[in-house]
Amino acid sequence: MRSTRMLAVVAIGGLLLAGVLVDIGDRAVPEVADRHETALAAPSGVVNTWFCPGGSRAGGMAELTVRMVNRSDEPRAVTVSVLPGGSAPQDPSTLEMSIEPRGRVLLPPSDEVPDAEWVGVMVETTGADVVVEQILTAAEGVGRSPCLTRTADSWIVSNGATRSAVERERFVVMLLNPFPDVAVVDVELVADVGRDSIDGLVVPARRVAAVDITSEVTVASTVAAFIDVVSGRVAASWVQVADGPIAGRGVRTAPAVPGAAVLWHLPVAAVGAGRTDVVAVSNPSATETAEVDVEIIPEDPQFEAGPIEITVRPGRTALIDLSRQARLDGIGHFSLAVRSLTPVPVAASITSVTAAFADSGGPADSGSPSGTGPAGIAAVAGSTATIGADGAARRWLVPAEGRDQDGATEPGADTGALVIVNPSAAGIAQADVSVGGSLVRSVEIGPLRSRRLPLSGLGSGHFLVEVDSSAPVVVGREVVGLTSRSASLGVAADPPVPIAGLR
Repeated sequence: MRSTRMLAVVAIGGLLLAGVLVDIGDRAVPEVADRHETALAAPSGVVNTWFCPGGSRAGGMAELTVRMVNRSDEPRAVTVSVLPGGSAPQDPSTLEMSIEPRGRVLLPPSDEVPDAEWVGVMVETTGADVVVEQILTAAEGVGRSPCLTRTADSWIVSNGATRSAVERERFVVMLLNPFPDVAVVDVELVADVGRDSIDGLVVPARRVAAVDITSEVTVASTVAAFIDVVSGRVAASWVQVADGPIAGRGVRTAPAVPGAAVLWHLPVAAVGAGRTDVVAVSNPSATETAEVDVEIIPEDPQFEAGPIEITVRPGRTALIDLSRQARLDGIGHFSLAVRSLTPVPVAASITSVTAAFADSGGPADSGSPSGTGPAGIAAVAGSTATIGADGAARRWLVPAEGRDQDGATEPGADTGALVIVNPSAAGIAQADVSVGGSLVRSVEIGPLRSRRLPLSGLGSGHFLVEVDSSAPVVVGREVVGLTSRSASLGVAADPPVPIAGLR
């Protein structure tokens, strides 16, 4: 495969820029029995366990920091298992700590395993009111995502890239094995330059393995990873760093998708000057084609846009560049529903890249394929990734950050937002938004509508948002810092219900 990559790269190098929809190559997929568990991080039960597949040590590709937030009025005991990875032998380390009421703890776990090149974490807490997320810090920026509350035997990463020469992209899949037995993993890579595979990858017991996709597929503008766990179970996430004219500058990180579903919601999306959002829809079926509608969920009830219709053939991934959809001109921020009509279960995610110089009235306006967006929509360079939500819940927990006085910006600048989506086609959701146990806002969300609440109006510094809704909703967040952007789903504090079953 590598002998043909350089011949292919010239022909396909501009593929994403030239077209609205990219259909990447075939994948040989074995037939497996249909089964599905929610992709959401959802704390429940008396003892809550979180799996953070991790990142690098200090000074590496993307240094891992684990943030633990306690929303309770009582202290919570936490057991943290730090699991090393890399070529240097290193034993796992265990820490016992306490989180103060309404407090938070930032833990750089590589301090506990100084010889490890890569590091992951398992967090066990008392009670279901501690939220755990991983923060990856690189020279290119900062990425954030919730840690996982489950392991699985299959995972999908729909959209990475490995153009290391020009875009300085590096794409790594993290596999965490928290169990006392080894896990064996097969990884199929489906890229615009061809297919490759990594078979029989061993993830040692209580260790993390970093799969550097860039070293396997070196010049792909898009590559999907289909992960099948042959023996055992693992937790999976991924990290992408980039600094180039097309890929932008930033760090993208998100959990891998642990299964397929017929309906997904993506709460954070936008079009505007200097911003490119790309939806990825993967069809893991070996034989069945998925007919998919990508439905637009605006905040403005006066805005109407028909669905984007796509066909995703067996074992393939389709990409939709939202910035090239004329039907979205003037919409600004919005949410999406990805619905398989066939119905063949699919996996959905979204990536977003913004340029630093662009704002409404800035130099990027005249060249934007989708016209201008809201003020400040691309005021900060960044690269984000968010998986879809296949479930909805009445209660959510969302770690958030707002600008304090030292980080204040001009009026109208986008400092990030909490996004609440009502996936019901008939019912109205009444959502109460609280910070620190105190009610901050109450909002009403109509059927198939979304509401975007600026983080600057909810709190400052670091805080935890609690959303209590009269009906199941989906909650996401977008954080725009001084030098980076990140986006992710919130954490469902109640057992989620399948969105596909809502009326």
